[in-house]
Amino acid sequence: MLFFLSGTVQLSESRIIRVHDFHKLAEQARREQRLIMLLVSQADCPYCHLVKEEVIHPMILGGDFEDEILIREIFIDAGKKLIDFQGRDVEAADFAHGYGVYVTPTLLFLGPDGRELAKPMVGVNTIEMYYYYVAQSVRAALQKLPGRHS
Repeated sequence: MLFFLSGTVQLSESRIIRVHDFHKLAEQARREQRLIMLLVSQADCPYCHLVKEEVIHPMILGGDFEDEILIREIFIDAGKKLIDFQGRDVEAADFAHGYGVYVTPTLLFLGPDGRELAKPMVGVNTIEMYYYYVAQSVRAALQKLPGRHS
């Protein structure tokens, strides 16, 4: 019984936080000098679910880069709205399109000002190598993060 309960806690702790206010997230990222790794997703996207289950959830559970990145997710399904980095209310799809994102899943590596610090990861080619490419992108972006000394 105890094992079951601890497994439930781990599952909930591995969830990706959905972001609705980038203006507030930017303040946190700036204050903590952390990179924003953003998963652009859709509800009925099987590859989005694959990336979350096989790569991102294990990253969260393992504490990979936990002091260096904020892992967040947005859904660009019709009707989803959010607050952008400038504090404006926008459609989530329009926000993603501003970064050239039209395919899900896409991972963006953003600084606190919303600027891309590494090349986006678009789609899934080989899930077995995906974590390697994520880690490579995170490291490259962290080197460009303002105020960070690595």
